[in-house]
Amino acid sequence: MPRSATWLHRLRTRPPQGIASPQHGDQLPHPRSEILALTGVRAAAALAVVLHHIGLPDSAPVPLRNLVASGYIGVPLFFMLSGLVLAWNYSTLTAVEGRRLWRFYLARIARVMPLYWVVLFFLVLQRAANGVPQEALWRHVLAIQTWSGDYSIGQGSYNPPGWSICVEIFLYAVFPLAVPVIAWLAKRYGGAGLVAVIAVAFAVQVALVAWFTVEGWAFISVKDPGSGHRWLYRNPLPRLAEFVIGISLAFFLLRGFQLRARVAGWIQAACVVVVLAIAATGPTLARWELPAFYGAMWTVPFAVLLLSLAACPSAWLSRFFATRILVTLGTASYAVYLTHRPLLPFLVKDRGSMITDPSGWAPYAGIVVVVGVCLLIGEGAHRLIEVPARRAILRYAGQPKRRPPVTERAPTEVSA
Repeated sequence: MPRSATWLHRLRTRPPQGIASPQHGDQLPHPRSEILALTGVRAAAALAVVLHHIGLPDSAPVPLRNLVASGYIGVPLFFMLSGLVLAWNYSTLTAVEGRRLWRFYLARIARVMPLYWVVLFFLVLQRAANGVPQEALWRHVLAIQTWSGDYSIGQGSYNPPGWSICVEIFLYAVFPLAVPVIAWLAKRYGGAGLVAVIAVAFAVQVALVAWFTVEGWAFISVKDPGSGHRWLYRNPLPRLAEFVIGISLAFFLLRGFQLRARVAGWIQAACVVVVLAIAATGPTLARWELPAFYGAMWTVPFAVLLLSLAACPSAWLSRFFATRILVTLGTASYAVYLTHRPLLPFLVKDRGSMITDPSGWAPYAGIVVVVGVCLLIGEGAHRLIEVPARRAILRYAGQPKRRPPVTERAPTEVSA
């Protein structure tokens, strides 16, 4: 067997300690077992986005309001997770494999688009009933709206979180081109090559933050086509940095990277404290913080956190995120993310306030109720629309059925 083939065989079959062994080689759609802690992280990220869109009453402490207002940082976390999970499952995929590539793309479309289209159809009917014009509908149908420089098209109409689905589709498209390069670097240079990839991706993010800060673009209105919000937050190209870093993290795991429980526990605690402390201050400490909050601020703590969670399932935070309730919510997190924003006008009178008078505990009880309804609707959409539609598409296209897992379910990647 050639040396490269031998290395690929080891890469396919050597999981990190504490993670279930591959179920059936490197076959699509999902070859390896789920890293449960990463599925649980999706629940936390989706909940952060939901709370961000609801907001808190003015009576809430400022640090807590800042923390909730920073909930959009769950979006870059989703993109990093997406790269990690895809590379964990499809580490040997290339752009020249014909049938495997077709099956990969079909599985990705079946994963994200059916529910996206159902929600969009509901919003189209709602607009028609209210006499609202259908604005650039074809862009939203094709999930290419966020490439537009017009904010009302890119994020301000129909389902605002849908912009990230456009980004995710772009990342899916480039994945078969990126993963062989990173796999080669991991083979040729080992961990040092992967560290170099992460360092370069992070350096690009820092350079973009510096550029937009110096030029002042980061601080102009989000509706301006040249704004930092458009180019650093919702444009697909800068999101390649988080995606590539996630792919690199997966190759660390595939190479057998491990951590002791005590070390991983301290690392996880430090990452959580750093993220919460920075988010609670809000982007107010320095001029560059606003563009950094779009992604670069969180790259290092998120990357370290995800790697430690996956490399040591026995650490305290890994066990917490692997609990049944968080894994269940994480599995449905895409549906929660995609359905919650259209629900809020029916559930919330004003953004950040459940009632006119924000004093007392009533607004907070209302927030709990609204979040609970969003989670229930999302779970229902996941079970009744997302999963059946995905299975129907794959069955119609003749995709091979997944073998039942031995110990853990196969991972699912949820778009931001």
